[in-house]
Amino acid sequence: MNSTDKLVLLVGCGYTGLELAQRLTFKGVPVVGTTRSVERSAVIRTRGASAIILDMNDLTPLKKVRGRLRAIVHMAPPVKESDGSYSDKTGDLLEWAAKENLERFIYVSSTSVYGDHGGAVVDEHSPCQPDSPRGKKRLEIENLVLGSGLPSMVVRPSGIYGPGRSMLHRLAARKYRLVAGGHAYTNRIHVKDLAHLLEGALTRGEPGSIYLGSDASPTTQKELVEALMEEFGVPHPPELSAEEASIRMPIDVLKMVTGSKQLKSDWTLEALGVQLRYPDFRSGCRDVWRSEKTALEALWRPGDA
Repeated sequence: MNSTDKLVLLVGCGYTGLELAQRLTFKGVPVVGTTRSVERSAVIRTRGASAIILDMNDLTPLKKVRGRLRAIVHMAPPVKESDGSYSDKTGDLLEWAAKENLERFIYVSSTSVYGDHGGAVVDEHSPCQPDSPRGKKRLEIENLVLGSGLPSMVVRPSGIYGPGRSMLHRLAARKYRLVAGGHAYTNRIHVKDLAHLLEGALTRGEPGSIYLGSDASPTTQKELVEALMEEFGVPHPPELSAEEASIRMPIDVLKMVTGSKQLKSDWTLEALGVQLRYPDFRSGCRDVWRSEKTALEALWRPGDA
């Protein structure tokens, strides 16, 4: 991106947004991140970005950046309602953004739009068959964004992990359950690689395109767990049968852990000029372990901390 005083707006500047904000501001790109909390706004500012307190039900606070935007990266997820359905305000944001002279409008979606593909290889151009309420809502939003008339594109990340949030953390805290033997394929991307990919979309992304963010090592849940147990000593998780899981897990979670597909993002990486820093879960988890070993061990061996 060329140096300019125009801003990149990160709507819903959470885990990924903070990494992207830091990456962009380090390169001199002015960034504004939105959040619903005062506490989070302070964290956003530590990344070199400005912050706006924003509830998606009222976009009035965005008047502060009216006429000053180059691009919007929309990361705010749909909201789950009490009846299990999902609501979303992307339509309002698109209407607001239509008055800006944007170069890019990027919607960060989810690979839940693909649904279960029975372990088959899935890429950017594979058909979507969402089988969960969340996945169906995500696909609905994607279609809304791509049909908006804005220079819009979609990025679909797989499971996002990194410092403070990874399979190592879930296993160490005993918050993970291996379902139906763990034979379903699972996919992930390190947050630093996703931030790099989003920067690539801001720079080289083509309006109307759909990009896929995932590393190069899809693996079954069982293989993943066994590899992490062997290398890092994390405890073996409890197991649930398919029948137990169908009773105890919310439908969105159940579909996420039992839906099986092997994501292949080669086309995206080439199109956006991105080389993964962590192309497999081993390299990514080793990076997490190096920085958080003591804290992780304390989760399952508190007496040794």
